[in-house]
Amino acid sequence: MESNTMKAVIKETPRPDREWKKGLALAEVPIPEITNPTEVKIEVIATAICGTDVGIYNSKQSLKDEMISNSAPYVIIGHEFAGRIVDAGDVARRHLAGLLFERASNDKVLLDFVGKRSVDELAKDVDLISVLNENFIVSAEMHITCGRCHQCRIGQRHVCQNTRIKGIHEDGAFTRFVKVPAENIVLFKNGELPVEIIAFMDAVGNAVHTAQSVNLMGQTVAILGCGVQGLMATAIAKMSGASKIFVTDASKPGTGATHEKIVEKRFSMAKKFGADFCFDVAIPEEREKFIKTVKAETQGTGVDVVFEMSGNYKAYQDAFEVIRMGGTISLLGLPEGDVNIDFSKNVIFKGITIHGIIGRRVFETWEVMRSLLRAGLADKILEAGFITHQLPLEKFEEGFEAIRNGDGLKVILKPGS
Repeated sequence: MESNTMKAVIKETPRPDREWKKGLALAEVPIPEITNPTEVKIEVIATAICGTDVGIYNSKQSLKDEMISNSAPYVIIGHEFAGRIVDAGDVARRHLAGLLFERASNDKVLLDFVGKRSVDELAKDVDLISVLNENFIVSAEMHITCGRCHQCRIGQRHVCQNTRIKGIHEDGAFTRFVKVPAENIVLFKNGELPVEIIAFMDAVGNAVHTAQSVNLMGQTVAILGCGVQGLMATAIAKMSGASKIFVTDASKPGTGATHEKIVEKRFSMAKKFGADFCFDVAIPEEREKFIKTVKAETQGTGVDVVFEMSGNYKAYQDAFEVIRMGGTISLLGLPEGDVNIDFSKNVIFKGITIHGIIGRRVFETWEVMRSLLRAGLADKILEAGFITHQLPLEKFEEGFEAIRNGDGLKVILKPGS
């Protein structure tokens, strides 16, 4: 008899009256079933650990503040994944039928299945789900938006006033099955992109959205933070025509992020992705060299663009130090607490433009990602060894430890392994 439970990596919901302990747990939880006609049920093939998941593991205060209002006693974490559709509600089926129409071109099997039927007729076909399951890998935009607020109505769903995030506010993908609204589904034909890449397109999307905030063609760029997001931003900036790329990171003696490990793993990969110069700004001499090199390479002007990907307080100082007058700073990293900025000196008198980046533009960023990945970015990611670990879901602790000690960049977890 088939079990009605599945293994999942969960985090206890924080409460004001007790400590929110570090760590995660592997638990048996009920397999979700379709309860809303707009829902799609997906069997997860691969999921990936991101910085937010690490923050949840470490019980980061900003995430505690975000999750404390959750009503359930726990949440299944994880919001990066690839999988296959196994069920859908009635309304969802119509949406999926529409997506199939769009993706059926130049595919004889799919064109024969669609035939001359309407979307409504196709939605009622008993074989619709099996055809989608057999021919497509799926992922999803895991920021669930309301569709009603001012931002949603003017095409800015990425800043919806009522956003709920799967893996933070609602059950996510570190498990065998996940449910998402049909309108959030993204289809990829079998073989279009490697499954392991699709599994962390959510993270690629953050870097793409950051890069979308400015025209990079011919621009000099400083990328502060050489973790997953910084490395992705480096690759995208290079593919987008940046003329010179300066990358920084900060070593932390006594942790996995030693200077030697940063140089060996992160900086070597950054250079594979197109970085011209890399600096460990935790070392005073290296930080000074970073600033001097930027000035020398830009004839004393400063860089056109800064992408702040680390959330480190000192990186903000570096950003304003190297940005040119009239330049653009895009902020993706999440600092803890307040950051002191002299707006008169650093922003107003320098004419700086500052962009705050959250999530992905829905679905513009996803389509830009699809194009970049198909144009060679996916091959670069795989060839560079960016995916450092692929583990069964049950070995999630090993994956988090690899990230913690500096050996892991992108860690893939496989629920079916």
